[in-house]
Amino acid sequence: MATKGALLATELTHQEFVQRSRLRRLRRWRRPLWTLLLIAVFVALIRGESKVNIVPYPRYSTESDLFNEVASESRVNPRWNPVSGQKGDIVIQNATLFDGESTRNVTFDIHFSSGVIRSVSPTHLDHPTAEGVHIINVHGRFITPGLVDMHSHHLLLPFPQLPATNDVNERPLLGPITPFVRAIDGFKPYDPTIKIIASGGVTSSLVLPGSANIVGGEAYMVKNLPLPGAAGEPVVEELLLEFGLPENNRQRYLKMACGENPKRVYGNTRLGLTWLLRKHLEEARDLHERQSAWCRAAYDVEETSFAKTHHVKTFIRNHGKRPESFELDTLVALIRGELNVNVHCYEPEDFERMLSVLHEFGVHPQAFHHALEAWQVPELLKNLEENITIATFAENALFKAEAYGANLRGPKLLDDHGVQVALKSDHTGEDNYAKYLMYQAAVSHSFGLPEDKSLQAVTSIPARSVQQDHRIGYVRPGYDADLVIWDDHPLQVGATPLEVFIDGRAVLGNSDSLEQLIGSSTSVKSPDAPAPRPSILEKQKDDICSRVHRSPSKLLFTGIKKVLVDTPISIEDTSDIVLLLEDGKVVCLNKRSTCLSTKQDEQNITELNLNEGYITPGFVAFGNNIGIQDIPSEESTGDGSSGKSADALNEKKSIHFAKYGVHLHGRAFTRASIGGVTKAITAPRSDGGIIQGVSVGIRTSETATILDDGIWKDDDFASGVEHVRQILQAGRESGQGSASIYVQAANGSIPVVVRAYNEDDISQLVLIKRDFPSVKLVIHGGHGAVSVAKHLAEANIPVILTGNRGAPTNWEKKDVLTGPPLTESPAKILTDAGVLLGLAVSSDSKVHGLAQEARWADTSNLIL
Repeated sequence: MATKGALLATELTHQEFVQRSRLRRLRRWRRPLWTLLLIAVFVALIRGESKVNIVPYPRYSTESDLFNEVASESRVNPRWNPVSGQKGDIVIQNATLFDGESTRNVTFDIHFSSGVIRSVSPTHLDHPTAEGVHIINVHGRFITPGLVDMHSHHLLLPFPQLPATNDVNERPLLGPITPFVRAIDGFKPYDPTIKIIASGGVTSSLVLPGSANIVGGEAYMVKNLPLPGAAGEPVVEELLLEFGLPENNRQRYLKMACGENPKRVYGNTRLGLTWLLRKHLEEARDLHERQSAWCRAAYDVEETSFAKTHHVKTFIRNHGKRPESFELDTLVALIRGELNVNVHCYEPEDFERMLSVLHEFGVHPQAFHHALEAWQVPELLKNLEENITIATFAENALFKAEAYGANLRGPKLLDDHGVQVALKSDHTGEDNYAKYLMYQAAVSHSFGLPEDKSLQAVTSIPARSVQQDHRIGYVRPGYDADLVIWDDHPLQVGATPLEVFIDGRAVLGNSDSLEQLIGSSTSVKSPDAPAPRPSILEKQKDDICSRVHRSPSKLLFTGIKKVLVDTPISIEDTSDIVLLLEDGKVVCLNKRSTCLSTKQDEQNITELNLNEGYITPGFVAFGNNIGIQDIPSEESTGDGSSGKSADALNEKKSIHFAKYGVHLHGRAFTRASIGGVTKAITAPRSDGGIIQGVSVGIRTSETATILDDGIWKDDDFASGVEHVRQILQAGRESGQGSASIYVQAANGSIPVVVRAYNEDDISQLVLIKRDFPSVKLVIHGGHGAVSVAKHLAEANIPVILTGNRGAPTNWEKKDVLTGPPLTESPAKILTDAGVLLGLAVSSDSKVHGLAQEARWADTSNLIL
């Protein structure tokens, strides 16, 4: 057996084999004849006793193999350089530490230099510090490893998105199987989101090709450190996590996909696509077997002691060169087990069939990505692939058929069965923005994933899955100095990094002023994780619901901590406050003795203890597909309309009314109820034209119907910017007595909601408001509204903001404020200017999180 680092005979290329034989032939004349005879006898004896064990692979050793997975405080970070790398030693003192496994019970000091963590030890007040060391006392603030995102498309899809720079999917020229393409060939090292992503604490990312192809190509691990090299230039190679290592020692990654995406892109069935995959894998396996046979034969020739020159010539004449295929090289490496395999897959049947095909060829994937229905088959996954990781979303769902079976408690259910769960971004837009990776952990924790497992899901678990857990994902001596200092417990909604270190370098540039940001108080209490949402057994739920649905029914809520609704009385002391509902209506919100003044009042009451609950008005969602389309990518799940925008100046012919196509059922309604959203305002379907139509206000209750108060408002006019002036002018000229929608819009009887993102478009709307003062203009989107906030307030134009946690995803949004810690919060700027502000989310799958968006707006006034 060859030792590590030695060149195996089975790895020799044809050229190396011939060259090696010639060198030996040139040296042979120097050997005394008697030495040759002795060696011949010795070899003959040895060969008679034993056989050499041939191991044709693995061909490459990774850094993890070479260093035997043992991290040392004396280790050198291969990415470090003396010009731009970390200069001096840094010690973070008094840290509440999550080290990648668990949150430690005492505070710790973390010492790092030259991009490597040198020591992690409990804090001692008398701990000696060497001269020249930069001390950062965080006074109990939370420290985590740098976050690891194992599924991102930044660099391939830089913001703002343009066709000229979109290199995510290679299609359709080369077909659905492209293992030979490499993500690195499409990287844009100037992508502005590198720093934005890092500002959320994400220090490492696996950047993969897209999922249009069954085999999409090779992926690469990167560090999210802008311009990391000595010259400070945008160099692709310097972004790689394994920059500085010999190429043959680097871990290789492969992206694969199954299910809806390849089927949609190429028009094939799963049957045909699976056959194509098996066909190519069989070709690769055949080539691998021929290569192995050639290598074994070559090895036998190398071991020949007599007449080697003759044997070599004969071998070359009979066997030729080692079989090679440039096109199949990556798939052969896959067969050999040299690739870390990551498979885009959503549904149980696709997991099962993909594993069946891969196992047929001896391939074992490391992770299924997205995998929104994996929660249904955890035991199947464990039985078929014991060490599989499910890299999934916390809440992103419903956007296509494969994503419709998602479960907000999916990560918890998988973890309950012992399946490793990683949370990842995707990073193709605002709905899966990599900056907010930690928030996905917060969402999963709120739906039952334990605290430590939630934090592991964005640190050590993805690091282990991508086989880099010897360098990243933990705070341990010898690991890369990738660290995040948080302003709150990382799982609290709105938690924001105060500083992020990558290879020991401060990304946000705040390390010198951190003491001021953190505060000098030594009594800062270790922040606690938020409590998960309470859950209830199905039997208890059925029992409560059966009692509530009786007529007459009374429901009494106790355990109220705070009341956030307008009440006729002042409620400051909530220690004995109760909320009494009778037949679905609020009849009392007051002291228990007031609401239940007689014993008769307490009869037939179902009492629910909220355990420090909050009472708020029902939230109103705006701008989603709720009630109009269940699955945006499936036209048949919509209201039956064409989705065409209306003719801006031909109201009678083509204006669409959402109320005529609304359906009051679907999974988005369930998510709305989970998040306290009781109403939604939805516009008709549109292809993105000027006029979207007349919106409808609907109730999200599962029992509401169109005939029974399911529609509560049907007169909101939704429009684009360009023709608004013409529409309003036409409405004003039609006369006040007309029932025209345009007339109602012009005279202020109904609001006109305009979706606008760019500051110049929003400025045009301010001018329209000045010319048509009676119009009730409302801006939806509003990413650029901060630039004209004062003018919006003066014109009394409200903004329904979808961009408080926005991203520069397209050209219209290229100047968007990304929010703390890099910029001020858009919500704060608008409210400080006096703009009437509403908050909205663009995705149906996130409608349950409206209250959390309010929390982000409340806590994101931090400016660094």
